[in-house]
Amino acid sequence: MKSKRGFTLIELLVVISIIALLIALLLPALARAKEEGLSTVCLSNLRELGQGYMEYSDANRGQVFPYAWDYPFYGTTGASAWQYNEGWTRLISPYLTSEHIPYLPGTTELSEPAAIKAIMTCPVTNNSGNIPGSWGPGSAAYAWRQWNADGNDPQGGWISSYGMNGWVYNPAHGQGLYGYILQNLPSYQSGQGVLSYFWPKADVNGAVPLFGDSTWVDGFPLWNDAVPGSLSGQDMSNEPPSFQAGSGSGMMQQFCINRHQMAVNWAFCDGHAEHIQLGNLWQLRWTPNWQAKKVVITASN
Repeated sequence: MKSKRGFTLIELLVVISIIALLIALLLPALARAKEEGLSTVCLSNLRELGQGYMEYSDANRGQVFPYAWDYPFYGTTGASAWQYNEGWTRLISPYLTSEHIPYLPGTTELSEPAAIKAIMTCPVTNNSGNIPGSWGPGSAAYAWRQWNADGNDPQGGWISSYGMNGWVYNPAHGQGLYGYILQNLPSYQSGQGVLSYFWPKADVNGAVPLFGDSTWVDGFPLWNDAVPGSLSGQDMSNEPPSFQAGSGSGMMQQFCINRHQMAVNWAFCDGHAEHIQLGNLWQLRWTPNWQAKKVVITASN
């Protein structure tokens, strides 16, 4: 009886080489599919934020969000209520979940529930333990951490990967907004009245970007902002002084980050969300007086 013939060494090596080649061909496709899946989750988060904004506006007689501080929120009283419990992340939260939003023990500081954090963070970003100290900006790869009232929050403040188009805020007098951005605006673009940059609530529509991938809680882009020298989101030259670096690119750098393969995701004021290539950010209507321009951005920027 003849014995069964096995694989020769050469045949075995050929099979192994074919398998290795197939794996090498499939891995990039699998990686792209994973990236596209994560981007889809991000778009879903932003649609929820857009819908939450519309519900907030409906419940508040068509009002848009006020600026971050000097605004009481969620039934709080006392000095702390007028300082920290009010940024758009807190204002929108009751419209995103039926889960109770608790206070930290012994404080008037709201604690971020897990359900809210899941919506507020892009799945491609690291959203825990990434920012030193109690608050600070993020990057393309990291979420940012918002300030808290008294340092008692073990997270060091709420965490998110998304920012708001600051020109949609209600620019009411007396808000910290005036000291933070408006007093410096004439030096950016002369000849434009300050309030002409803000969207009147009646004009906010589906062409206006509202929430999207960002390195900070909000930003005030201008049409002459330069393409940032790095797309990592780590150059925060226009943030508060403790975060400044020396680029001077303008606040578009907070949104022009390489988070989704040279693109970012944004929700608009009618609740829909879009995947936007970085160069097309300068085509969006950030302000009523926006002057769109064509910008070409490559991975080498």
